[in-house]
Amino acid sequence: MMPAMLEHDRSPRLDRLALLTAIAVFIGIFIVPLGLRPMVMPDEGRYGVIPLEMIETGEWIVPHLMGVRYFEKPVLGYWMTATAFLGFGENAFALRLPAAATTGFAAGLVLLFVRRWTARWDVAAIAAMIFMTSLEVAILGTAAILDGPFAALVTGSITFFFLAWRATGPIRFGWLVASGVACGLAFLTKGFLAIAIPGIVLAPWLAWERDWKGLFTLPWVPGIVAIATVLPWGIAVHLAAPEYWHYFFWVEHINRFTGGGDAQHPEPWWYFLPIFVVGLFPWCLTLPFVIGGLRRVGGSPETRLLLCWTVIPVVFFSISSGKLATYILPSFAPAAMLVAVGLVNYFKHAPGKRTHGEWLLIPLGAILLLITPFMPIDPSVGSAWEDGGEWRLAVLATALLAWGLFDRISQRTVDPAERVLLGCLGPALAFAVAPACLPTGWMKISKVPVAWLETMEPIASRSVVLAEASTIHGAGWAWPDAEIRLLGSAGELTWGVENFEEHADWHVTEAELLPVLRTATIERPVLVLADDPEAEKASLEAKVDAAGLPRPAYRTDRDILIAVWPPEALDRD
Repeated sequence: MMPAMLEHDRSPRLDRLALLTAIAVFIGIFIVPLGLRPMVMPDEGRYGVIPLEMIETGEWIVPHLMGVRYFEKPVLGYWMTATAFLGFGENAFALRLPAAATTGFAAGLVLLFVRRWTARWDVAAIAAMIFMTSLEVAILGTAAILDGPFAALVTGSITFFFLAWRATGPIRFGWLVASGVACGLAFLTKGFLAIAIPGIVLAPWLAWERDWKGLFTLPWVPGIVAIATVLPWGIAVHLAAPEYWHYFFWVEHINRFTGGGDAQHPEPWWYFLPIFVVGLFPWCLTLPFVIGGLRRVGGSPETRLLLCWTVIPVVFFSISSGKLATYILPSFAPAAMLVAVGLVNYFKHAPGKRTHGEWLLIPLGAILLLITPFMPIDPSVGSAWEDGGEWRLAVLATALLAWGLFDRISQRTVDPAERVLLGCLGPALAFAVAPACLPTGWMKISKVPVAWLETMEPIASRSVVLAEASTIHGAGWAWPDAEIRLLGSAGELTWGVENFEEHADWHVTEAELLPVLRTATIERPVLVLADDPEAEKASLEAKVDAAGLPRPAYRTDRDILIAVWPPEALDRD
C-alpha cells in the first residue's frame, strides 16, 4: 500500500533539488569537518592505535592494543581504518573516514527504501537528510568508533532482506545474497549482534504480515552467505588465538547482556528512552506531527517493518544489563523514514501549520552573536578555545540564525515536501559547523590530549613511558616511536595482560614502579603519564622520598601530568 502523499503532484525539479541537497548535506556534515576537531580519548585513540599496529606489525588477523591481545571486537572496523590510513595518511580525517563513509552508505539505504516505498525521489532524499541530521547519527557518523559502520551494515542487511521479500525470481535471490553479505560484514565489525538485530526485527515483522512461509524459508540464503562471509577470518583467528572465541562470546556478549551490576556499563531499564528522544533531535520535536501524518498514511508492510525496526532494538537493549547510548544507533534509520513520510503527509493536509521554531533559534543566535566580543580570549581565564578563537562562537551564532531563517521560510511554503526539505537545511548547517566550534578550552586535557602530548614528543621518543590505562591511548597515538608500558590498573587490557605471559613484563604494577625508576638516565629517561595531577604528584613524591630517589620534573595542564626521571632530562629537551 502506497502512502496517501503520492496523490500530490510530482515535481522533477524538486526531485533533483532534494537529491543534490542530500549529497551536499552528507559532504557538509560527514566529510568536510572530519579533521577539524581534536581526537577524543579513549575511544578514538583505541580505534586509531589498533589499525596502526596492524600496519606496523603485519598482524591482520589478531587485534592488538599497545602490543596486548585485544579481543573485544572482530577486525573489519580496524581493516577499514587501516585502509584509510594507507590512503590518506595517519590523521584524524582518515581515522574517522570509515564511520563517515558507512553513514553515507546508510543514508543511501534509507533513500533506497523510501524510494521503493513511496515511488518518490524527493521524499526519499528528505528521509536520508532527516537521518543525517539526527543528533546521534551526526555525532557517531563523525567519530572513530565502530557503531557507525556496524549500524550501517545492519541497515543494509534488513533493507536488502525487505527488497528480497518484495521481489521475485533471480532478483529476490540477489537481494538475499546482499542481505547475507551485509550481515556477515556487520558480524566482522561488532559480532553476534549482527545476527540478533535483524533476527529480532524481521521475525516479528514476518509474523505480523502472516508470511509464515517467508519466515521459515527466506532466512536460509542470507544465513548461509553470512556464515561464508565470516568463516575465513573466523577460522584464521581461531588458529592464531584459540582463546578468542571463548572471550568474545562469553565475556563480551553473554556477560555484558546478563551480568547485572557486574556487567560493563550497567544502567537502569529506562536508560534508552531519553537517549532515543535526544538522539533524534531536532526531529523529536516534530513527533506529534509525524504521528498525525502516519495515521493518515495507514498500515502497510513498510510501516509495520519500520515500527518493528525502530522499537524492538530499543526494547532489546533495554533488557541488557550493560548499556551505552551508541547501542541503539540501528533504530535511527527506520525512525528517520517514518519521520519523513509522516511529516510530508501531515503538511500535505495542514499546509499552513506553524511550528514557530524561529522564535527560539533567531533570538538564541542573536544573543550568541552579541556576546562574542565579550568572551575571554586567554584560556587561563576561561576561554572556550585554547587558541583564543572566539570567532567560532560567531560562526555558531550565524548557523543558528540561518536555521531560524530556514524554519521561517519553510512555514510559508505550500508544497509539503519542499517545506520539510527546507526544514532539513538549518540543522544540517549547524551540525556542519559544530565540530569546528567544540569548546576545547573547557574540556579536560585527558579527553583531548594529542596536541598537548605532541609537544613532549622529543623526550617521550627516547624515554620509557609508563602510562596509566586512562592515558595510554593518547600516548600511543601521539608518541608512536616511544617505548610505552602500562602502569597500574590494566583497565580494558586486564584480560590480555592476565592471560598471556608474553604481556607480563609490559605491565608495570605499582609495586614494580620504583625498580623501573632506578633505571632512568639522562639518555634514557623514565616518563610517567597520568591524569589527576594533584593526587598523582603526591603519590609519586611519597614513593620516591621513601625510597631515596630524586623527585621528578613535571609538566602539567589542567587534569594531566607528566613526571620525568631524572629531572634534568627534561631540560635537555
